[in-house]
Amino acid sequence: MKKILKFSLVLAAIVLTAVQAHAGNADFSLDLIKEEGKTVSFSLKEIKKIDLSIYDTNDSLIYQEKVTSEDNINRTYDLTALPDGIYFLKAESALKISKYKIEVVGNKAKLSTNAISEVYKPVLVNKNGIVALNVLNLEKVPVTVAVYNSDQTEVYKETFAADLHVGKIFDLSSAQKGKYTFEITYNSKTFSETVATK
Repeated sequence: MKKILKFSLVLAAIVLTAVQAHAGNADFSLDLIKEEGKTVSFSLKEIKKIDLSIYDTNDSLIYQEKVTSEDNINRTYDLTALPDGIYFLKAESALKISKYKIEVVGNKAKLSTNAISEVYKPVLVNKNGIVALNVLNLEKVPVTVAVYNSDQTEVYKETFAADLHVGKIFDLSSAQKGKYTFEITYNSKTFSETVATK
């Protein structure tokens, strides 16, 4: 029992270090540079790689790009082709997904500088079949975790209370060898990651 507890504490420290390193490389903030007519210019700071996309209110994809830069990421979008309405800019890094509102009215476009929603992605660390899961749950909504084996058979499912932080350790070291897919659902999003046991 002491051995498992000690190993769990070591694994928890590894997960915390991974989350902090992840955050340093993947957290970001948006700064509006200028809005002129239907053109908006903005900068994403503290990030070197990000996926950007624009959606309409029906969640239909209008534009998408993957951006990599050695410095801050600067973008200018000409939204002249868009009819009047509400649109959303989604910025997705390795750590989080932020959604910003774009309003197009007449000859003007306005981009919100504050995210209307932010979802931090779950972090999974696999150490010799001991898998640690960490979820930073800013919205404090229930978190559902399901685990599937390589035959896509559900081997575990649990819904956790709406806490700020959800953490769980799974011992797959004595389970059948193969791949296990973790599906973590919260805040209307499902994240999927596969780990292998040897």
